[in-house]
Amino acid sequence: MSKNIERRRKLAYTALLWAFFVNFLGYAFIVPILPSWQAQFGFNATKATLLVSLWAVPMFLFGPLTGRLTDKIGAGRTVFFSMVFLSGSSALYLIATEELLPNAFGILALARLIHGASGAAIMTAGLASASQLWPTNFGEQAGKLLAIATIGGLLGPVVGGVTFEYIDSGAFVFLAIATAAVIPLTWYAIPAIGKSQTPTQGNVSIKVFITNPVLLRVGILLTITTIATGALEAGGPLFLHDELKLGSAMIGGVLLVMVLMQGIGSLVWGKLVDKRGPTRYMLMGWTMVVISLAGVGLFGWGLSGIVAVGIMIVLLGLFQFSIAAAQIPMLPMIDTAATRAYGEGNPGLAFGAFGTAWAAGTILGPLLVGPMYDLSNSWPLSLGLLSFPAAIALIITIRNKDMLHECYSSVMQERVNDSD
Repeated sequence: MSKNIERRRKLAYTALLWAFFVNFLGYAFIVPILPSWQAQFGFNATKATLLVSLWAVPMFLFGPLTGRLTDKIGAGRTVFFSMVFLSGSSALYLIATEELLPNAFGILALARLIHGASGAAIMTAGLASASQLWPTNFGEQAGKLLAIATIGGLLGPVVGGVTFEYIDSGAFVFLAIATAAVIPLTWYAIPAIGKSQTPTQGNVSIKVFITNPVLLRVGILLTITTIATGALEAGGPLFLHDELKLGSAMIGGVLLVMVLMQGIGSLVWGKLVDKRGPTRYMLMGWTMVVISLAGVGLFGWGLSGIVAVGIMIVLLGLFQFSIAAAQIPMLPMIDTAATRAYGEGNPGLAFGAFGTAWAAGTILGPLLVGPMYDLSNSWPLSLGLLSFPAAIALIITIRNKDMLHECYSSVMQERVNDSD
């Protein structure tokens, strides 16, 4: 029996890794192609950037819905059908680029919305599955899944730019094939990834995520993490170019360091959370995030030249590594707090609801940093001011650390006892 369980876990893990990878590969795949679309279709900057941010909109609007769907039909089927739609969105990119139908922007926007909805369902179902398959070391497994997603997000612009440069719209054929190649694996792994859940306390109202004190605080903290990462993702390259006068290659190198540090952090913190609980690492993470963001503002404003570049690389890398320490422990906190609030059987709903919190921060981050720059005319100050919401998150964590720790520990102790 134990060998069958282990085989099931390995199969599910392999399928989820590839699903997360190709999902995020397509997330930023279009970024280097945007200038070509602008020239081809006459898009203004607003339309071009809107195509990027549309990806997060379905996760924000339909997170709980994808969660309920996951619980109803099973995580395995949700991942499989989402992969089919994900591959189909690449075909829409191709149709628009080849101008096979009128209204290119509408087709591209539809492609991004389908991609975002499919991606949201994959994340929700994947995390729900992992929480059921690895109940006592969920932090480590979730960290691995997000680390591979980070790698996919890192490679997306590189692969998109190179393939579009050499094979033009064939780049989207490549993306569709790469995504479709994972579909047979997810179909085969449907039973392993997870079947439908039977809630122990019946269907749960979304209000529980607002009325439950632990779930509400975790949701707020998760939103602040993605506000910070979203703002850095949007404002970081402009800061490096405008203030430090870096070229595209150097900016790409700095972003590479940032993404790699977040990927490494996801692996490290996920493993440590399973051993010692989440709250101590949340405190460490938020403390380092505040320090690194304040440092970006201070040193970016006061220094220039190669010294400033070196310090920025260190600080931005520290930020990415630290934000993983604040972010990754949220996943087992969501899992245990939801279990404690309404029992077993609704893992999809839990991660779907908090997918909405995740997406809210992703959308708000760029919307905050742009106006801050317009008001201050200073990228160091604009990015440094992000230390204030991070400081609020640190205060929330300090004031509620005992409640968060008690919730996590009580549920995990029950699971350990059940597994004995």
